[in-house]
Amino acid sequence: MSPRPLALLGLRASGKSTLGRLLAARIGRPFVDLDEELVRFAARAGHSATSAGELLGRLGVAPFRDLEATTLRRLVEPAAVIVLATGGGVVERADNRALLRRAARCVFLSVPLERLSERLRADPTSRPALRGVDPIDELAAVARARLPLYLELAEFVLEAGERAPAELAQELADRLG
Repeated sequence: MSPRPLALLGLRASGKSTLGRLLAARIGRPFVDLDEELVRFAARAGHSATSAGELLGRLGVAPFRDLEATTLRRLVEPAAVIVLATGGGVVERADNRALLRRAARCVFLSVPLERLSERLRADPTSRPALRGVDPIDELAAVARARLPLYLELAEFVLEAGERAPAELAQELADRLG
């Protein structure tokens, strides 16, 4: 298996964190959630929040994406051998895409929009709207904008909509060799 970080890409509620934790345990790598690290990094910079969603709501999109890019760089540039659950919007910045392309192996978790909507409705996590409407209502527009970016980076696509996380973790571990 490559010594580079493994970055899981996908929309909100695609299962990046859940799958990442399982995969990391299965392949013996540390698991890192970019959103959790972002909240820690932001706190050191004087921005208090309990979640990335809350931080996004407080800072606004541009400052949030700046902090996200800095946090991503700090995690992957030292070539840490980690499993990284990225934030869904990390691909929106060209510098983040260049970094991920150069420094990590990327896997896109593809989940049908209907399934993502169900997961978002059931998730109590704070997820502010990105385009000024309800996060569930904006899902299709966000997917249209991000899908080409995920596919541009993905070494492969994992269909993650209906299968159990443990099954997906095993398939991914097998595919990574």
